[in-house]
Amino acid sequence: MKITASLGAAALALTPLAALADGTFVQIEQANTTAGAVLAVTRNRLNYGGVVSHWDGGYSVVGSVLYGFDTPFGANFKVGPALGGVYNDGEEDEYEIGVRASLDRWMPTDWGSFYYLAEVSSIDNSWFLLASSGWGDSGFGTEVSTGGSDSYSETTLAVSKHYDGPVSLRIGYRFEAAEYFIGFSVNTF
Repeated sequence: MKITASLGAAALALTPLAALADGTFVQIEQANTTAGAVLAVTRNRLNYGGVVSHWDGGYSVVGSVLYGFDTPFGANFKVGPALGGVYNDGEEDEYEIGVRASLDRWMPTDWGSFYYLAEVSSIDNSWFLLASSGWGDSGFGTEVSTGGSDSYSETTLAVSKHYDGPVSLRIGYRFEAAEYFIGFSVNTF
């Protein structure tokens, strides 16, 4: 459930954004042995993010403040400092300061919409890739993601159903943990 990121070299080809779309994204999920929550709040060029992950025997927390740039190909690039902590039962707590970066883009399509996200972070050498599609006026969406770090690896497939307003219900399967999860998200972007 560690979902953090950093992409350093891409910053050379970027220009400051006139204004990023303001919004808030919250996602909460529960499985048999894990639970997690993601928060991303964008105000103009700043993005405030946090991830909390809980598993049998411990949990981790990562927070970041990223600054946004536009790219020549329409994606948003964000980079900035991050602070993370890992708390395992019976072990000494670990804290780390690092750099996180992400590249993402939402696009309308003939069938609905497409969104991609790539993140990397120096904290625990983590990375995360996600691709999702919205299926027109049906309110249904599909998502595939994969990620890893020095202490974690997972690939996920999820289906979501969007309801009136910004709320979506999510169900999915984590392949390496071999478990189903359920959750919801609120997206005001």
